[in-house]
Amino acid sequence: MGGAAAPPFLLEKIMSDAKRFAEIFDGLQAAYGTYRIDRKNNNGKNVGKASVIKAPRTLEMWEKHLDGTGDAMGIIPINEENCCKWGCIDVDTYPLDHKELVQKIRRMKLPLVICRSKSGGAHCFLFTTEWVTAKDMQDVLRHIAGALGYGGSEIFPKQIFLQLDRGDVGNFLNMSFFDAEDGLRYAIQDSGESATLAQFFDMHEKFVQTPEQLMALTIEDDSTVPIKDGPPCLQALCRQMISEGGRNSGLFNVGVYLRKAYPDSWESEILVYNAKYFSPPLPLNEVNVVAKQLQKKDYAYMCRDAPINAYCNAELCKTRKFGIDAAVSGATIANLRKYNSSPPVWFMDVNSQPLELDTEALMLQAAFQRACVEQLNFMPKSVSKQMWEGRINTLLQEMSETDGSIVEVSQDASTQGQFYEFLEEFCTVMQKGENREEILLRRPFTDDDEGKTYFRLKDFDAYLRKNRFFEYKSHKIAQRLRDINGEATSLKINGKATRVWSIPSFSEHLVNIRPAASANAEPPF
Repeated sequence: MGGAAAPPFLLEKIMSDAKRFAEIFDGLQAAYGTYRIDRKNNNGKNVGKASVIKAPRTLEMWEKHLDGTGDAMGIIPINEENCCKWGCIDVDTYPLDHKELVQKIRRMKLPLVICRSKSGGAHCFLFTTEWVTAKDMQDVLRHIAGALGYGGSEIFPKQIFLQLDRGDVGNFLNMSFFDAEDGLRYAIQDSGESATLAQFFDMHEKFVQTPEQLMALTIEDDSTVPIKDGPPCLQALCRQMISEGGRNSGLFNVGVYLRKAYPDSWESEILVYNAKYFSPPLPLNEVNVVAKQLQKKDYAYMCRDAPINAYCNAELCKTRKFGIDAAVSGATIANLRKYNSSPPVWFMDVNSQPLELDTEALMLQAAFQRACVEQLNFMPKSVSKQMWEGRINTLLQEMSETDGSIVEVSQDASTQGQFYEFLEEFCTVMQKGENREEILLRRPFTDDDEGKTYFRLKDFDAYLRKNRFFEYKSHKIAQRLRDINGEATSLKINGKATRVWSIPSFSEHLVNIRPAASANAEPPF
C-alpha cells in the first residue's frame, strides 16, 4: 500500500511556499535547468550532469524542488526583456566559513542574503522589488564582489542580453532549498546557523531593494581611499591593508599604478604607500628590488595573480584613468556556451553582447573577427596566435566547470527527421499569413489554389534556431527543401520582388511530405 496522502493544510502550505519561492526567483520563462549530482571532484565540489530544458516551468516542479521529490531546479535570472529581479555572486571557495562571510557582509551593510550552494560554497543573493536591467544588476554585483574579495567569482546574470531567436538561453543557477526540510542548500542566518524556508522569506523581505535603492547602493565612502583613478582591486587592498603573503606582488602592482599616475615621483611615492598601506611594511631592501624591476619597462597589472585577482572588477577598472586597457584585442570575451548539435554551435559574450560561432570561428581568430563584424558591427584587434589560443583554452575550461554551459540537443530522432518536423510546425502551427504581404512579417503564407506554402528562408532559419536546431546551415536547409520539391523563387510583394521559397503545402491532415528514406539517409546523431 502506498503512504498516506498529506493532509489538506500541509498541501496548501507546500503550494503556498512554492508559489512564493517561484515569485522570488522569477526569470526566463522559455527555459530552465536541472542538475543531478553524480560525484565529488578532487576539490570536494559536487559534480554531475546539468541539463537545459526549453519549456516553461510549473508550480508542481517548484513543489517537487522544495520537497526534494523531483529534479533540482535551475533558473536563468535574465528574462525575455533582458531584465531581472535577482542576481547572485557565486562564491566557489572550499572550505568556506559561511558565518565569517555573513558577518563581513553585515559589517559592510550590504543587503545580501547568503545561501549554501550545493557544493558547500555560497550564493550571495541580491533581490529587487521590481525588474531592473540585467546590466544594472551585473554592475552592482561586480562592485560588491570586488569589495568582498571575491572579484573572480561568477556573477549571475551572466548575460545582459540574450539572442533567444538564435537559441541562446544564457546560463542558469542551481536554486537553493532543494529538499528544504533536510537538504543542504539552506540560507545562512547572521548567527551562522541554517535558516528554514520561512526564515528565508523573512530575510528576503528584510533585504529586498527597490530599483532606486539598488542604484544608490554604495560600499563605503571612498573619499580617503587612495588610487581612486586606478584599479579598484588596489583600492580594496589598501583599504584593508596588504598583509604578509601578498606584499611583494601587491607592491609590484601598486608600483605599476604609481608609474602611470606619478611618472616623475613614483619612486618616492612607492615608499610612502609601503609605509601607509602594508602591514607590516616590506623591508627597504625588498622595496628597492621591486622598484628596480619596475624601472626596466612599463609593466601591465598582474590581474590573474594573488592578491589582486580576488578583488577584480574589470568593468569598473576599464573606466578608470589608470585602470586596465579594455582588453588586449579591444574585446572582452566571456561565458562560452556550447550546444551539442551536429556540428556544435557556440555562443560567447563579446563586450557583453552574445555572439554565435561555429567551431572554426572559435579556433581561428580571423573567422572570429569576421563573425564580430557580421553580427556586432565591430572589428576586434588581432592578437598573437599564442595569446588567442590561451584565451580560448581558458574559456573552454571555465565552460566545462560551469553548470548548464554545455547544452545537450535532443537525440530522439534523426537530424533529417527533426528538420522536417520543424518545417511542418513552421508552416502549420505558428501564426500563418492571411496574404502574401504578411510574408514580410515573418509568417508563412499558403496559397490553397496553388497548393503551395511560401516563406523567406531567413525566417525559417530563425525559427529553427529559436528551437535550438543548429545542425543545418543555409545551404543545407535549401537542399532539404529541394528534396521535397521546394524551389527558390520570387514573389512581387508591395510592388517589390521578394526572394522566397515555395514548398508543397501540408494538407489539413498534415500529410507527410518528407522524402522516402534512402540508402544515403542521415543516421541518428
